[in-house]
Amino acid sequence: MLIKYMSPYKKRIVINAIIKIFATLFEVVLPVILAHIVDEIVPLENKNLVVIWGVMMIVLSISAWILNIIANRMASKTSSDAIQNIRQDLFERSMRLSSKQIDKISVSSLESRLTSDTYVIHRFLGATLRMGIRAVMLFIGGVLFSIYLSPKLSMVLILLIIPLVLIIRYIFKKAGPLFRQVQSNLDNMVQVIRENIRGIKVSKALDKTEYEKSRYMSSNLQVKDSELAAVDQMAIMSPAVNTILYGGLSVVIIWGANLVGNGELQVGVIMAFLSYFIQITNSLMMMNRMFNVYNRSSASSKRIEEVINMPIDENQVVENEVELPESNSLVPEIEFRNVTFSYLGKKPNVKNINFKLFKVQTLGIMGATGSGKSTIIRLLLRQYDVDQGEILLRGINIKRLSNIQANKIFGSVFQNDFLFKGSIRENIDFGRNLDDKRLLEAATHAQAIEFINTKDGALDFNLASKGVNLSGGQKQRLLLTRAFAANPEILILDDSSSALDFKTDANLRKAISDYYMDTTSIIVAQRVSSVIHADNIIFLNNGEILDSGTHEQLIISCEPYREIASMQLGELSEESFEKEAIWN
Repeated sequence: MLIKYMSPYKKRIVINAIIKIFATLFEVVLPVILAHIVDEIVPLENKNLVVIWGVMMIVLSISAWILNIIANRMASKTSSDAIQNIRQDLFERSMRLSSKQIDKISVSSLESRLTSDTYVIHRFLGATLRMGIRAVMLFIGGVLFSIYLSPKLSMVLILLIIPLVLIIRYIFKKAGPLFRQVQSNLDNMVQVIRENIRGIKVSKALDKTEYEKSRYMSSNLQVKDSELAAVDQMAIMSPAVNTILYGGLSVVIIWGANLVGNGELQVGVIMAFLSYFIQITNSLMMMNRMFNVYNRSSASSKRIEEVINMPIDENQVVENEVELPESNSLVPEIEFRNVTFSYLGKKPNVKNINFKLFKVQTLGIMGATGSGKSTIIRLLLRQYDVDQGEILLRGINIKRLSNIQANKIFGSVFQNDFLFKGSIRENIDFGRNLDDKRLLEAATHAQAIEFINTKDGALDFNLASKGVNLSGGQKQRLLLTRAFAANPEILILDDSSSALDFKTDANLRKAISDYYMDTTSIIVAQRVSSVIHADNIIFLNNGEILDSGTHEQLIISCEPYREIASMQLGELSEESFEKEAIWN
């Protein structure tokens, strides 16, 4: 995967490599020059030659320093550009995942992959471009010059390489799976954090703070333990490498001293050899750090690749695509035929759902929590595909319609819909380039205009993330405004007025009746008053339609509906009854 994302920067990488090679060559030849000065120039007692060779060393050192700075900046730019592309592709692919695929991966895991995993890969790419070539060149150059200076002492280096390779290979094999477990545990911890931040008010209200603390502590402990297990493996590497290298250095010093004493080597050669040994040591240390980062990035790369290369889900595939026909009063706008579906492939969440909804009609959906109300909406919007049966939109199976076609006619509002950080205008317009007149009309119909006008800047008032600087009712009215602004042919309201008072709810329903009379509507609600005027109401129980009909018919034929209606309408004040009468 990383090769694919680095390939657009081949030219830059090659230039960076050439600069790094020259910079490293300048560093590698310095010990040889030093040996030449000590053994050949100093005995001549020629100060001018000493100065000339000394200046040459200074020039080479400064040149290597400047070239390394240039190469490192190029490396940072290249790694930043590459990781930007990875993040962009990962984000775009995440946006195209089906609900089923998101359920499988989890939102917290996607967040972790977009943040911590990409950061780990960024570190690896930067380290590879900055240190990779330099470490290899220092190692190869150091070994070659060491052999050139003293084949005997070089045997020590060759003997050290074998155990070093074996140790690195062993640790690499052990640590890889452990770092993948670290990332998995991070996903779980992010999930706990997300749930606690979103539900912090509920936790405090129910006095569950200590419980949530213990839950976070448990997930945090799992991350710590897996981190320690992985780091414990990597911790073996540095001490082992250092022991071997410094042991070898001691052997070189002792053996080299004997060779100088016997007249077999000159002092300058020993000085140069020790410098090369230190260079080789430093290069191996750099490789050690790179292996550490690589182990982490390997796990992160696989997790990112899993999302980017995830195949298109079957419920995103359009079978023999056809154009959506115009509305026809003789053909149902929406029809469910024997629809059965299960999220987990076991017990059906909805079973044998059958209904027809014609143009400009309103369908109400009621039932207890978990009865399948929202599932029906998700199936209609093809967030999931049915297991059995079919869903028709103007007589066409929705599997034969592209998402673009279907989305054009739907306007949806969900109970837990999302408001983004930005202005009210941006949240309503949603990138559709609607004019202010249309936005204000939609806000008026959604009963939002009054509170919008009280905000500083009105439509330009900035919302916090998730609209936390608005009340629950204000958020729902803005979400309704967003749906109304599109002037949809089919309006879906999934428990979207639960935070509205009865007066506002009644005014909203009246606005829908007055201004969206040509719109087909589906209203999922807990309140009888929200669906009381629907042309048809289906009452769900355990995923099945218990009964259907108008409000008047269900009052007679459906006991659970009658009980809910009696309880809710019976608790209305006289003032509310009067408002209902006016509405009627």
